Amino acid sequence: MKFVVLCLISVILSGCATYRNDIDEGLTLAHEGNWKAAESSMDEALNSSQDQLLFYLEKGALAQYQKDYERSNELLEEAEKISDTFFSTSYSNRAWALLTNPRQSDYRGNGLERVYISYLKSLNYLALSEQATSSSKKQQLMDASLVEARRIDLKLNEIAAQSISYEDLDAKEDQAFYMKAIEWLGNFYQGGRSSDQYEYREDAWARYLEGIQYEKSKEYDDARISYESAAKLYEAGYAKQYDLTPDAATRAWLDAIRMMQKGGWSRSEVTEAIDAHLTPPYKTLLEEYKKHDAEIVVLEHQGFVPAKKEMSLMLFADPAAYSLVLEPLHGGGRIEENDAFRWFTMVYSDATPLGLIANYKAGGAWRAVDGLFNKRVILGRPVWSQLSATGLDGMLMEQPLRITVPYYSRFSLDQSKTGVSAGTFTDDHSLTMTSLADIYLQNQLKTAQRDIYESLIREMIRGWLAYQVQSNIDDQGASMLIGLVSKVAVFISSAADTRNWLTLPAQVRLTRMPIDSGNYSLSYNVGDTTFDMPETSITTDDLVIWNIRNPN
Repeated sequence: MKFVVLCLISVILSGCATYRNDIDEGLTLAHEGNWKAAESSMDEALNSSQDQLLFYLEKGALAQYQKDYERSNELLEEAEKISDTFFSTSYSNRAWALLTNPRQSDYRGNGLERVYISYLKSLNYLALSEQATSSSKKQQLMDASLVEARRIDLKLNEIAAQSISYEDLDAKEDQAFYMKAIEWLGNFYQGGRSSDQYEYREDAWARYLEGIQYEKSKEYDDARISYESAAKLYEAGYAKQYDLTPDAATRAWLDAIRMMQKGGWSRSEVTEAIDAHLTPPYKTLLEEYKKHDAEIVVLEHQGFVPAKKEMSLMLFADPAAYSLVLEPLHGGGRIEENDAFRWFTMVYSDATPLGLIANYKAGGAWRAVDGLFNKRVILGRPVWSQLSATGLDGMLMEQPLRITVPYYSRFSLDQSKTGVSAGTFTDDHSLTMTSLADIYLQNQLKTAQRDIYESLIREMIRGWLAYQVQSNIDDQGASMLIGLVSKVAVFISSAADTRNWLTLPAQVRLTRMPIDSGNYSLSYNVGDTTFDMPETSITTDDLVIWNIRNPN
């Protein structure tokens, strides 16, 4: 029996590096713009069944960056099928991950990644339609692009139905004090912080892209609806949440108004919309559109979303206060360690009023100050008695447990100047329309409390099993040796789930330039880098979409 238990422990104590480390070679090549070599490297790094979804996501994106649009769609379609099956999570899969580490469970993705499967597929179909030689094939591919746009719409509607809207969030912030007090108490029980504000509830940029696709297909009323929906989302809270310029909303309103003009709306309706939504510079730009009969749209997908890192915390017992205490394990000085400590203080520490009170009650004024640097879980006498009965209190006093959770280091988006030119036409006014980097960061803030409590449960189970093995061995010397090995193994093998789709861009910048029909060689400058498009024939009423993947 003991042999079986020892074998189980040896399996349970297995750990793993972060996901970023696992695909480091491929990601480094991707950052250099070596897309083909990066994809080859991913084949070996993502060969486990648990990472099957990531395998198709990463390779699907990298295939698009190589302009292999058909193969990219095939890979992303496989990712679509897998992601749809993860709404009903396997209980056994989840339970096994709880006993071992999160990397032992299937990667399920998140709402953003489901949306961006269709987003990339729609861009693939747009690119393929530009390459088509027959009008029937071109139309077929444009229709396929619109199908993906409608899939984006459906997925966003699903997300919105399960989330608090920006309007509801504003209403929540305006509640009376007694309602807020109730919420604070609830938040204290859940970990001290409300996470509603970090939720990925909609995607203004994805709605805007739908508008571009409808406009290119000359479905002007559908384009107006999409642009208007995007504008309202930017204004309602999307721009504020992800630190975007207010001009993103104004840009969307301008395009909605252009669709009103093309769709035959009355002059008075158009004038009313202009006065309500456009600033003087955008009124001037709207007039500029009347002078030209075509347009170039540049979509620059820049950089990469940040990779999650792993933060270590120490869990130890405080019997006098009937509490479990978490403290960050840090050496101080290094940027990464400082970032981890700041994340802990921001997300987990007892730096809330109720947390400080709880620490004060547990040990006076100095203990209250300690709450700025730790997280206390007050169990109370009855629960502590149950803990003592299992031997967990003795285990934690003898050897603290290492708890690991994911976090993000600080980052900043690229702010390089951009410019597009085609013959005598130039435009240096690009707008950052979305920040996927910020969406991922806030998604982690949203799930932070779940992550830490799952990690607490997982490590307490692992530590308790190791403790039981040591306790059941009669030979004192063997017991001490196995106990030491078990403790070290539990300590070093704690792991957090740091997986996400890392080849997505950090941000998307948009440049739209009205232009006369004709033949042009296009160039796009960003910082010290120049991207060129071969000579292109632009016809009357044409909308040329140039999708650029900038790894820098």
